[in-house]
Amino acid sequence: MLAVVKTPSIDVRIEGDLPPRLLHCLKSEFGGKLRLAQQNADERSVDFFETDVYREVKRDMTPGMYLRIYRENRDMTQDELGGKVGVSKAFICDIEHDRRGVSKEMAKRFSEIFNISVARFI
Repeated sequence: MLAVVKTPSIDVRIEGDLPPRLLHCLKSEFGGKLRLAQQNADERSVDFFETDVYREVKRDMTPGMYLRIYRENRDMTQDELGGKVGVSKAFICDIEHDRRGVSKEMAKRFSEIFNISVARFI
């Protein structure tokens, strides 16, 4: 019998200058498997929430879009969400497709279910 086993790789990212002791420790632990990459001068990490792309996407987001994202991230159907807040699947569908607005009371219920700020839905 033959068994094939894949071992997961370990990916560790450390930015900045590595202290010599840490580098020595990594080399002794991982040997030839250790790969060091230099960051080019034109490559730099940026906070995504400070980019123009994020600002543009955020500007175009509607409460219905946020609702759909949070619902799908919880693997929840429209029917399940409707049951939790006391409305029909069609009602949730209308909100997600921006055919119906979100009342303050409904925004409060959604924020409690998804544990996020009410402001996302207003």
